[in-house]
Amino acid sequence: MPIRLFVVLLFSGSMALAAPQSQATQSGDQPQAKPANMKDQIILGACSQAMASELSLAGKTAPAGMVNETCGCVVSQLNKKSSLDQAKVICKQKAAVKYGL
Repeated sequence: MPIRLFVVLLFSGSMALAAPQSQATQSGDQPQAKPANMKDQIILGACSQAMASELSLAGKTAPAGMVNETCGCVVSQLNKKSSLDQAKVICKQKAAVKYGL
């Protein structure tokens, strides 16, 4: 699947996860290992922007580490050949359990 399609799908898909605070930010996220290749970096960046945007629209702030971890999960799932929809469902469920959402 071309990289452009990944970016379009990530920007057009819903990545919103509820968080208990007032505004979206990634500044509190813990550092995570850099993706191994450009495709992974593009997916991670697009996912992070989509989550930040949707959290902001919902008036929420992501708990520290949630955006990096959730988007890293999406990258991992896509690399395992999951569809984008499957990756989002799996990763949202993991985040919900870990962050009590």
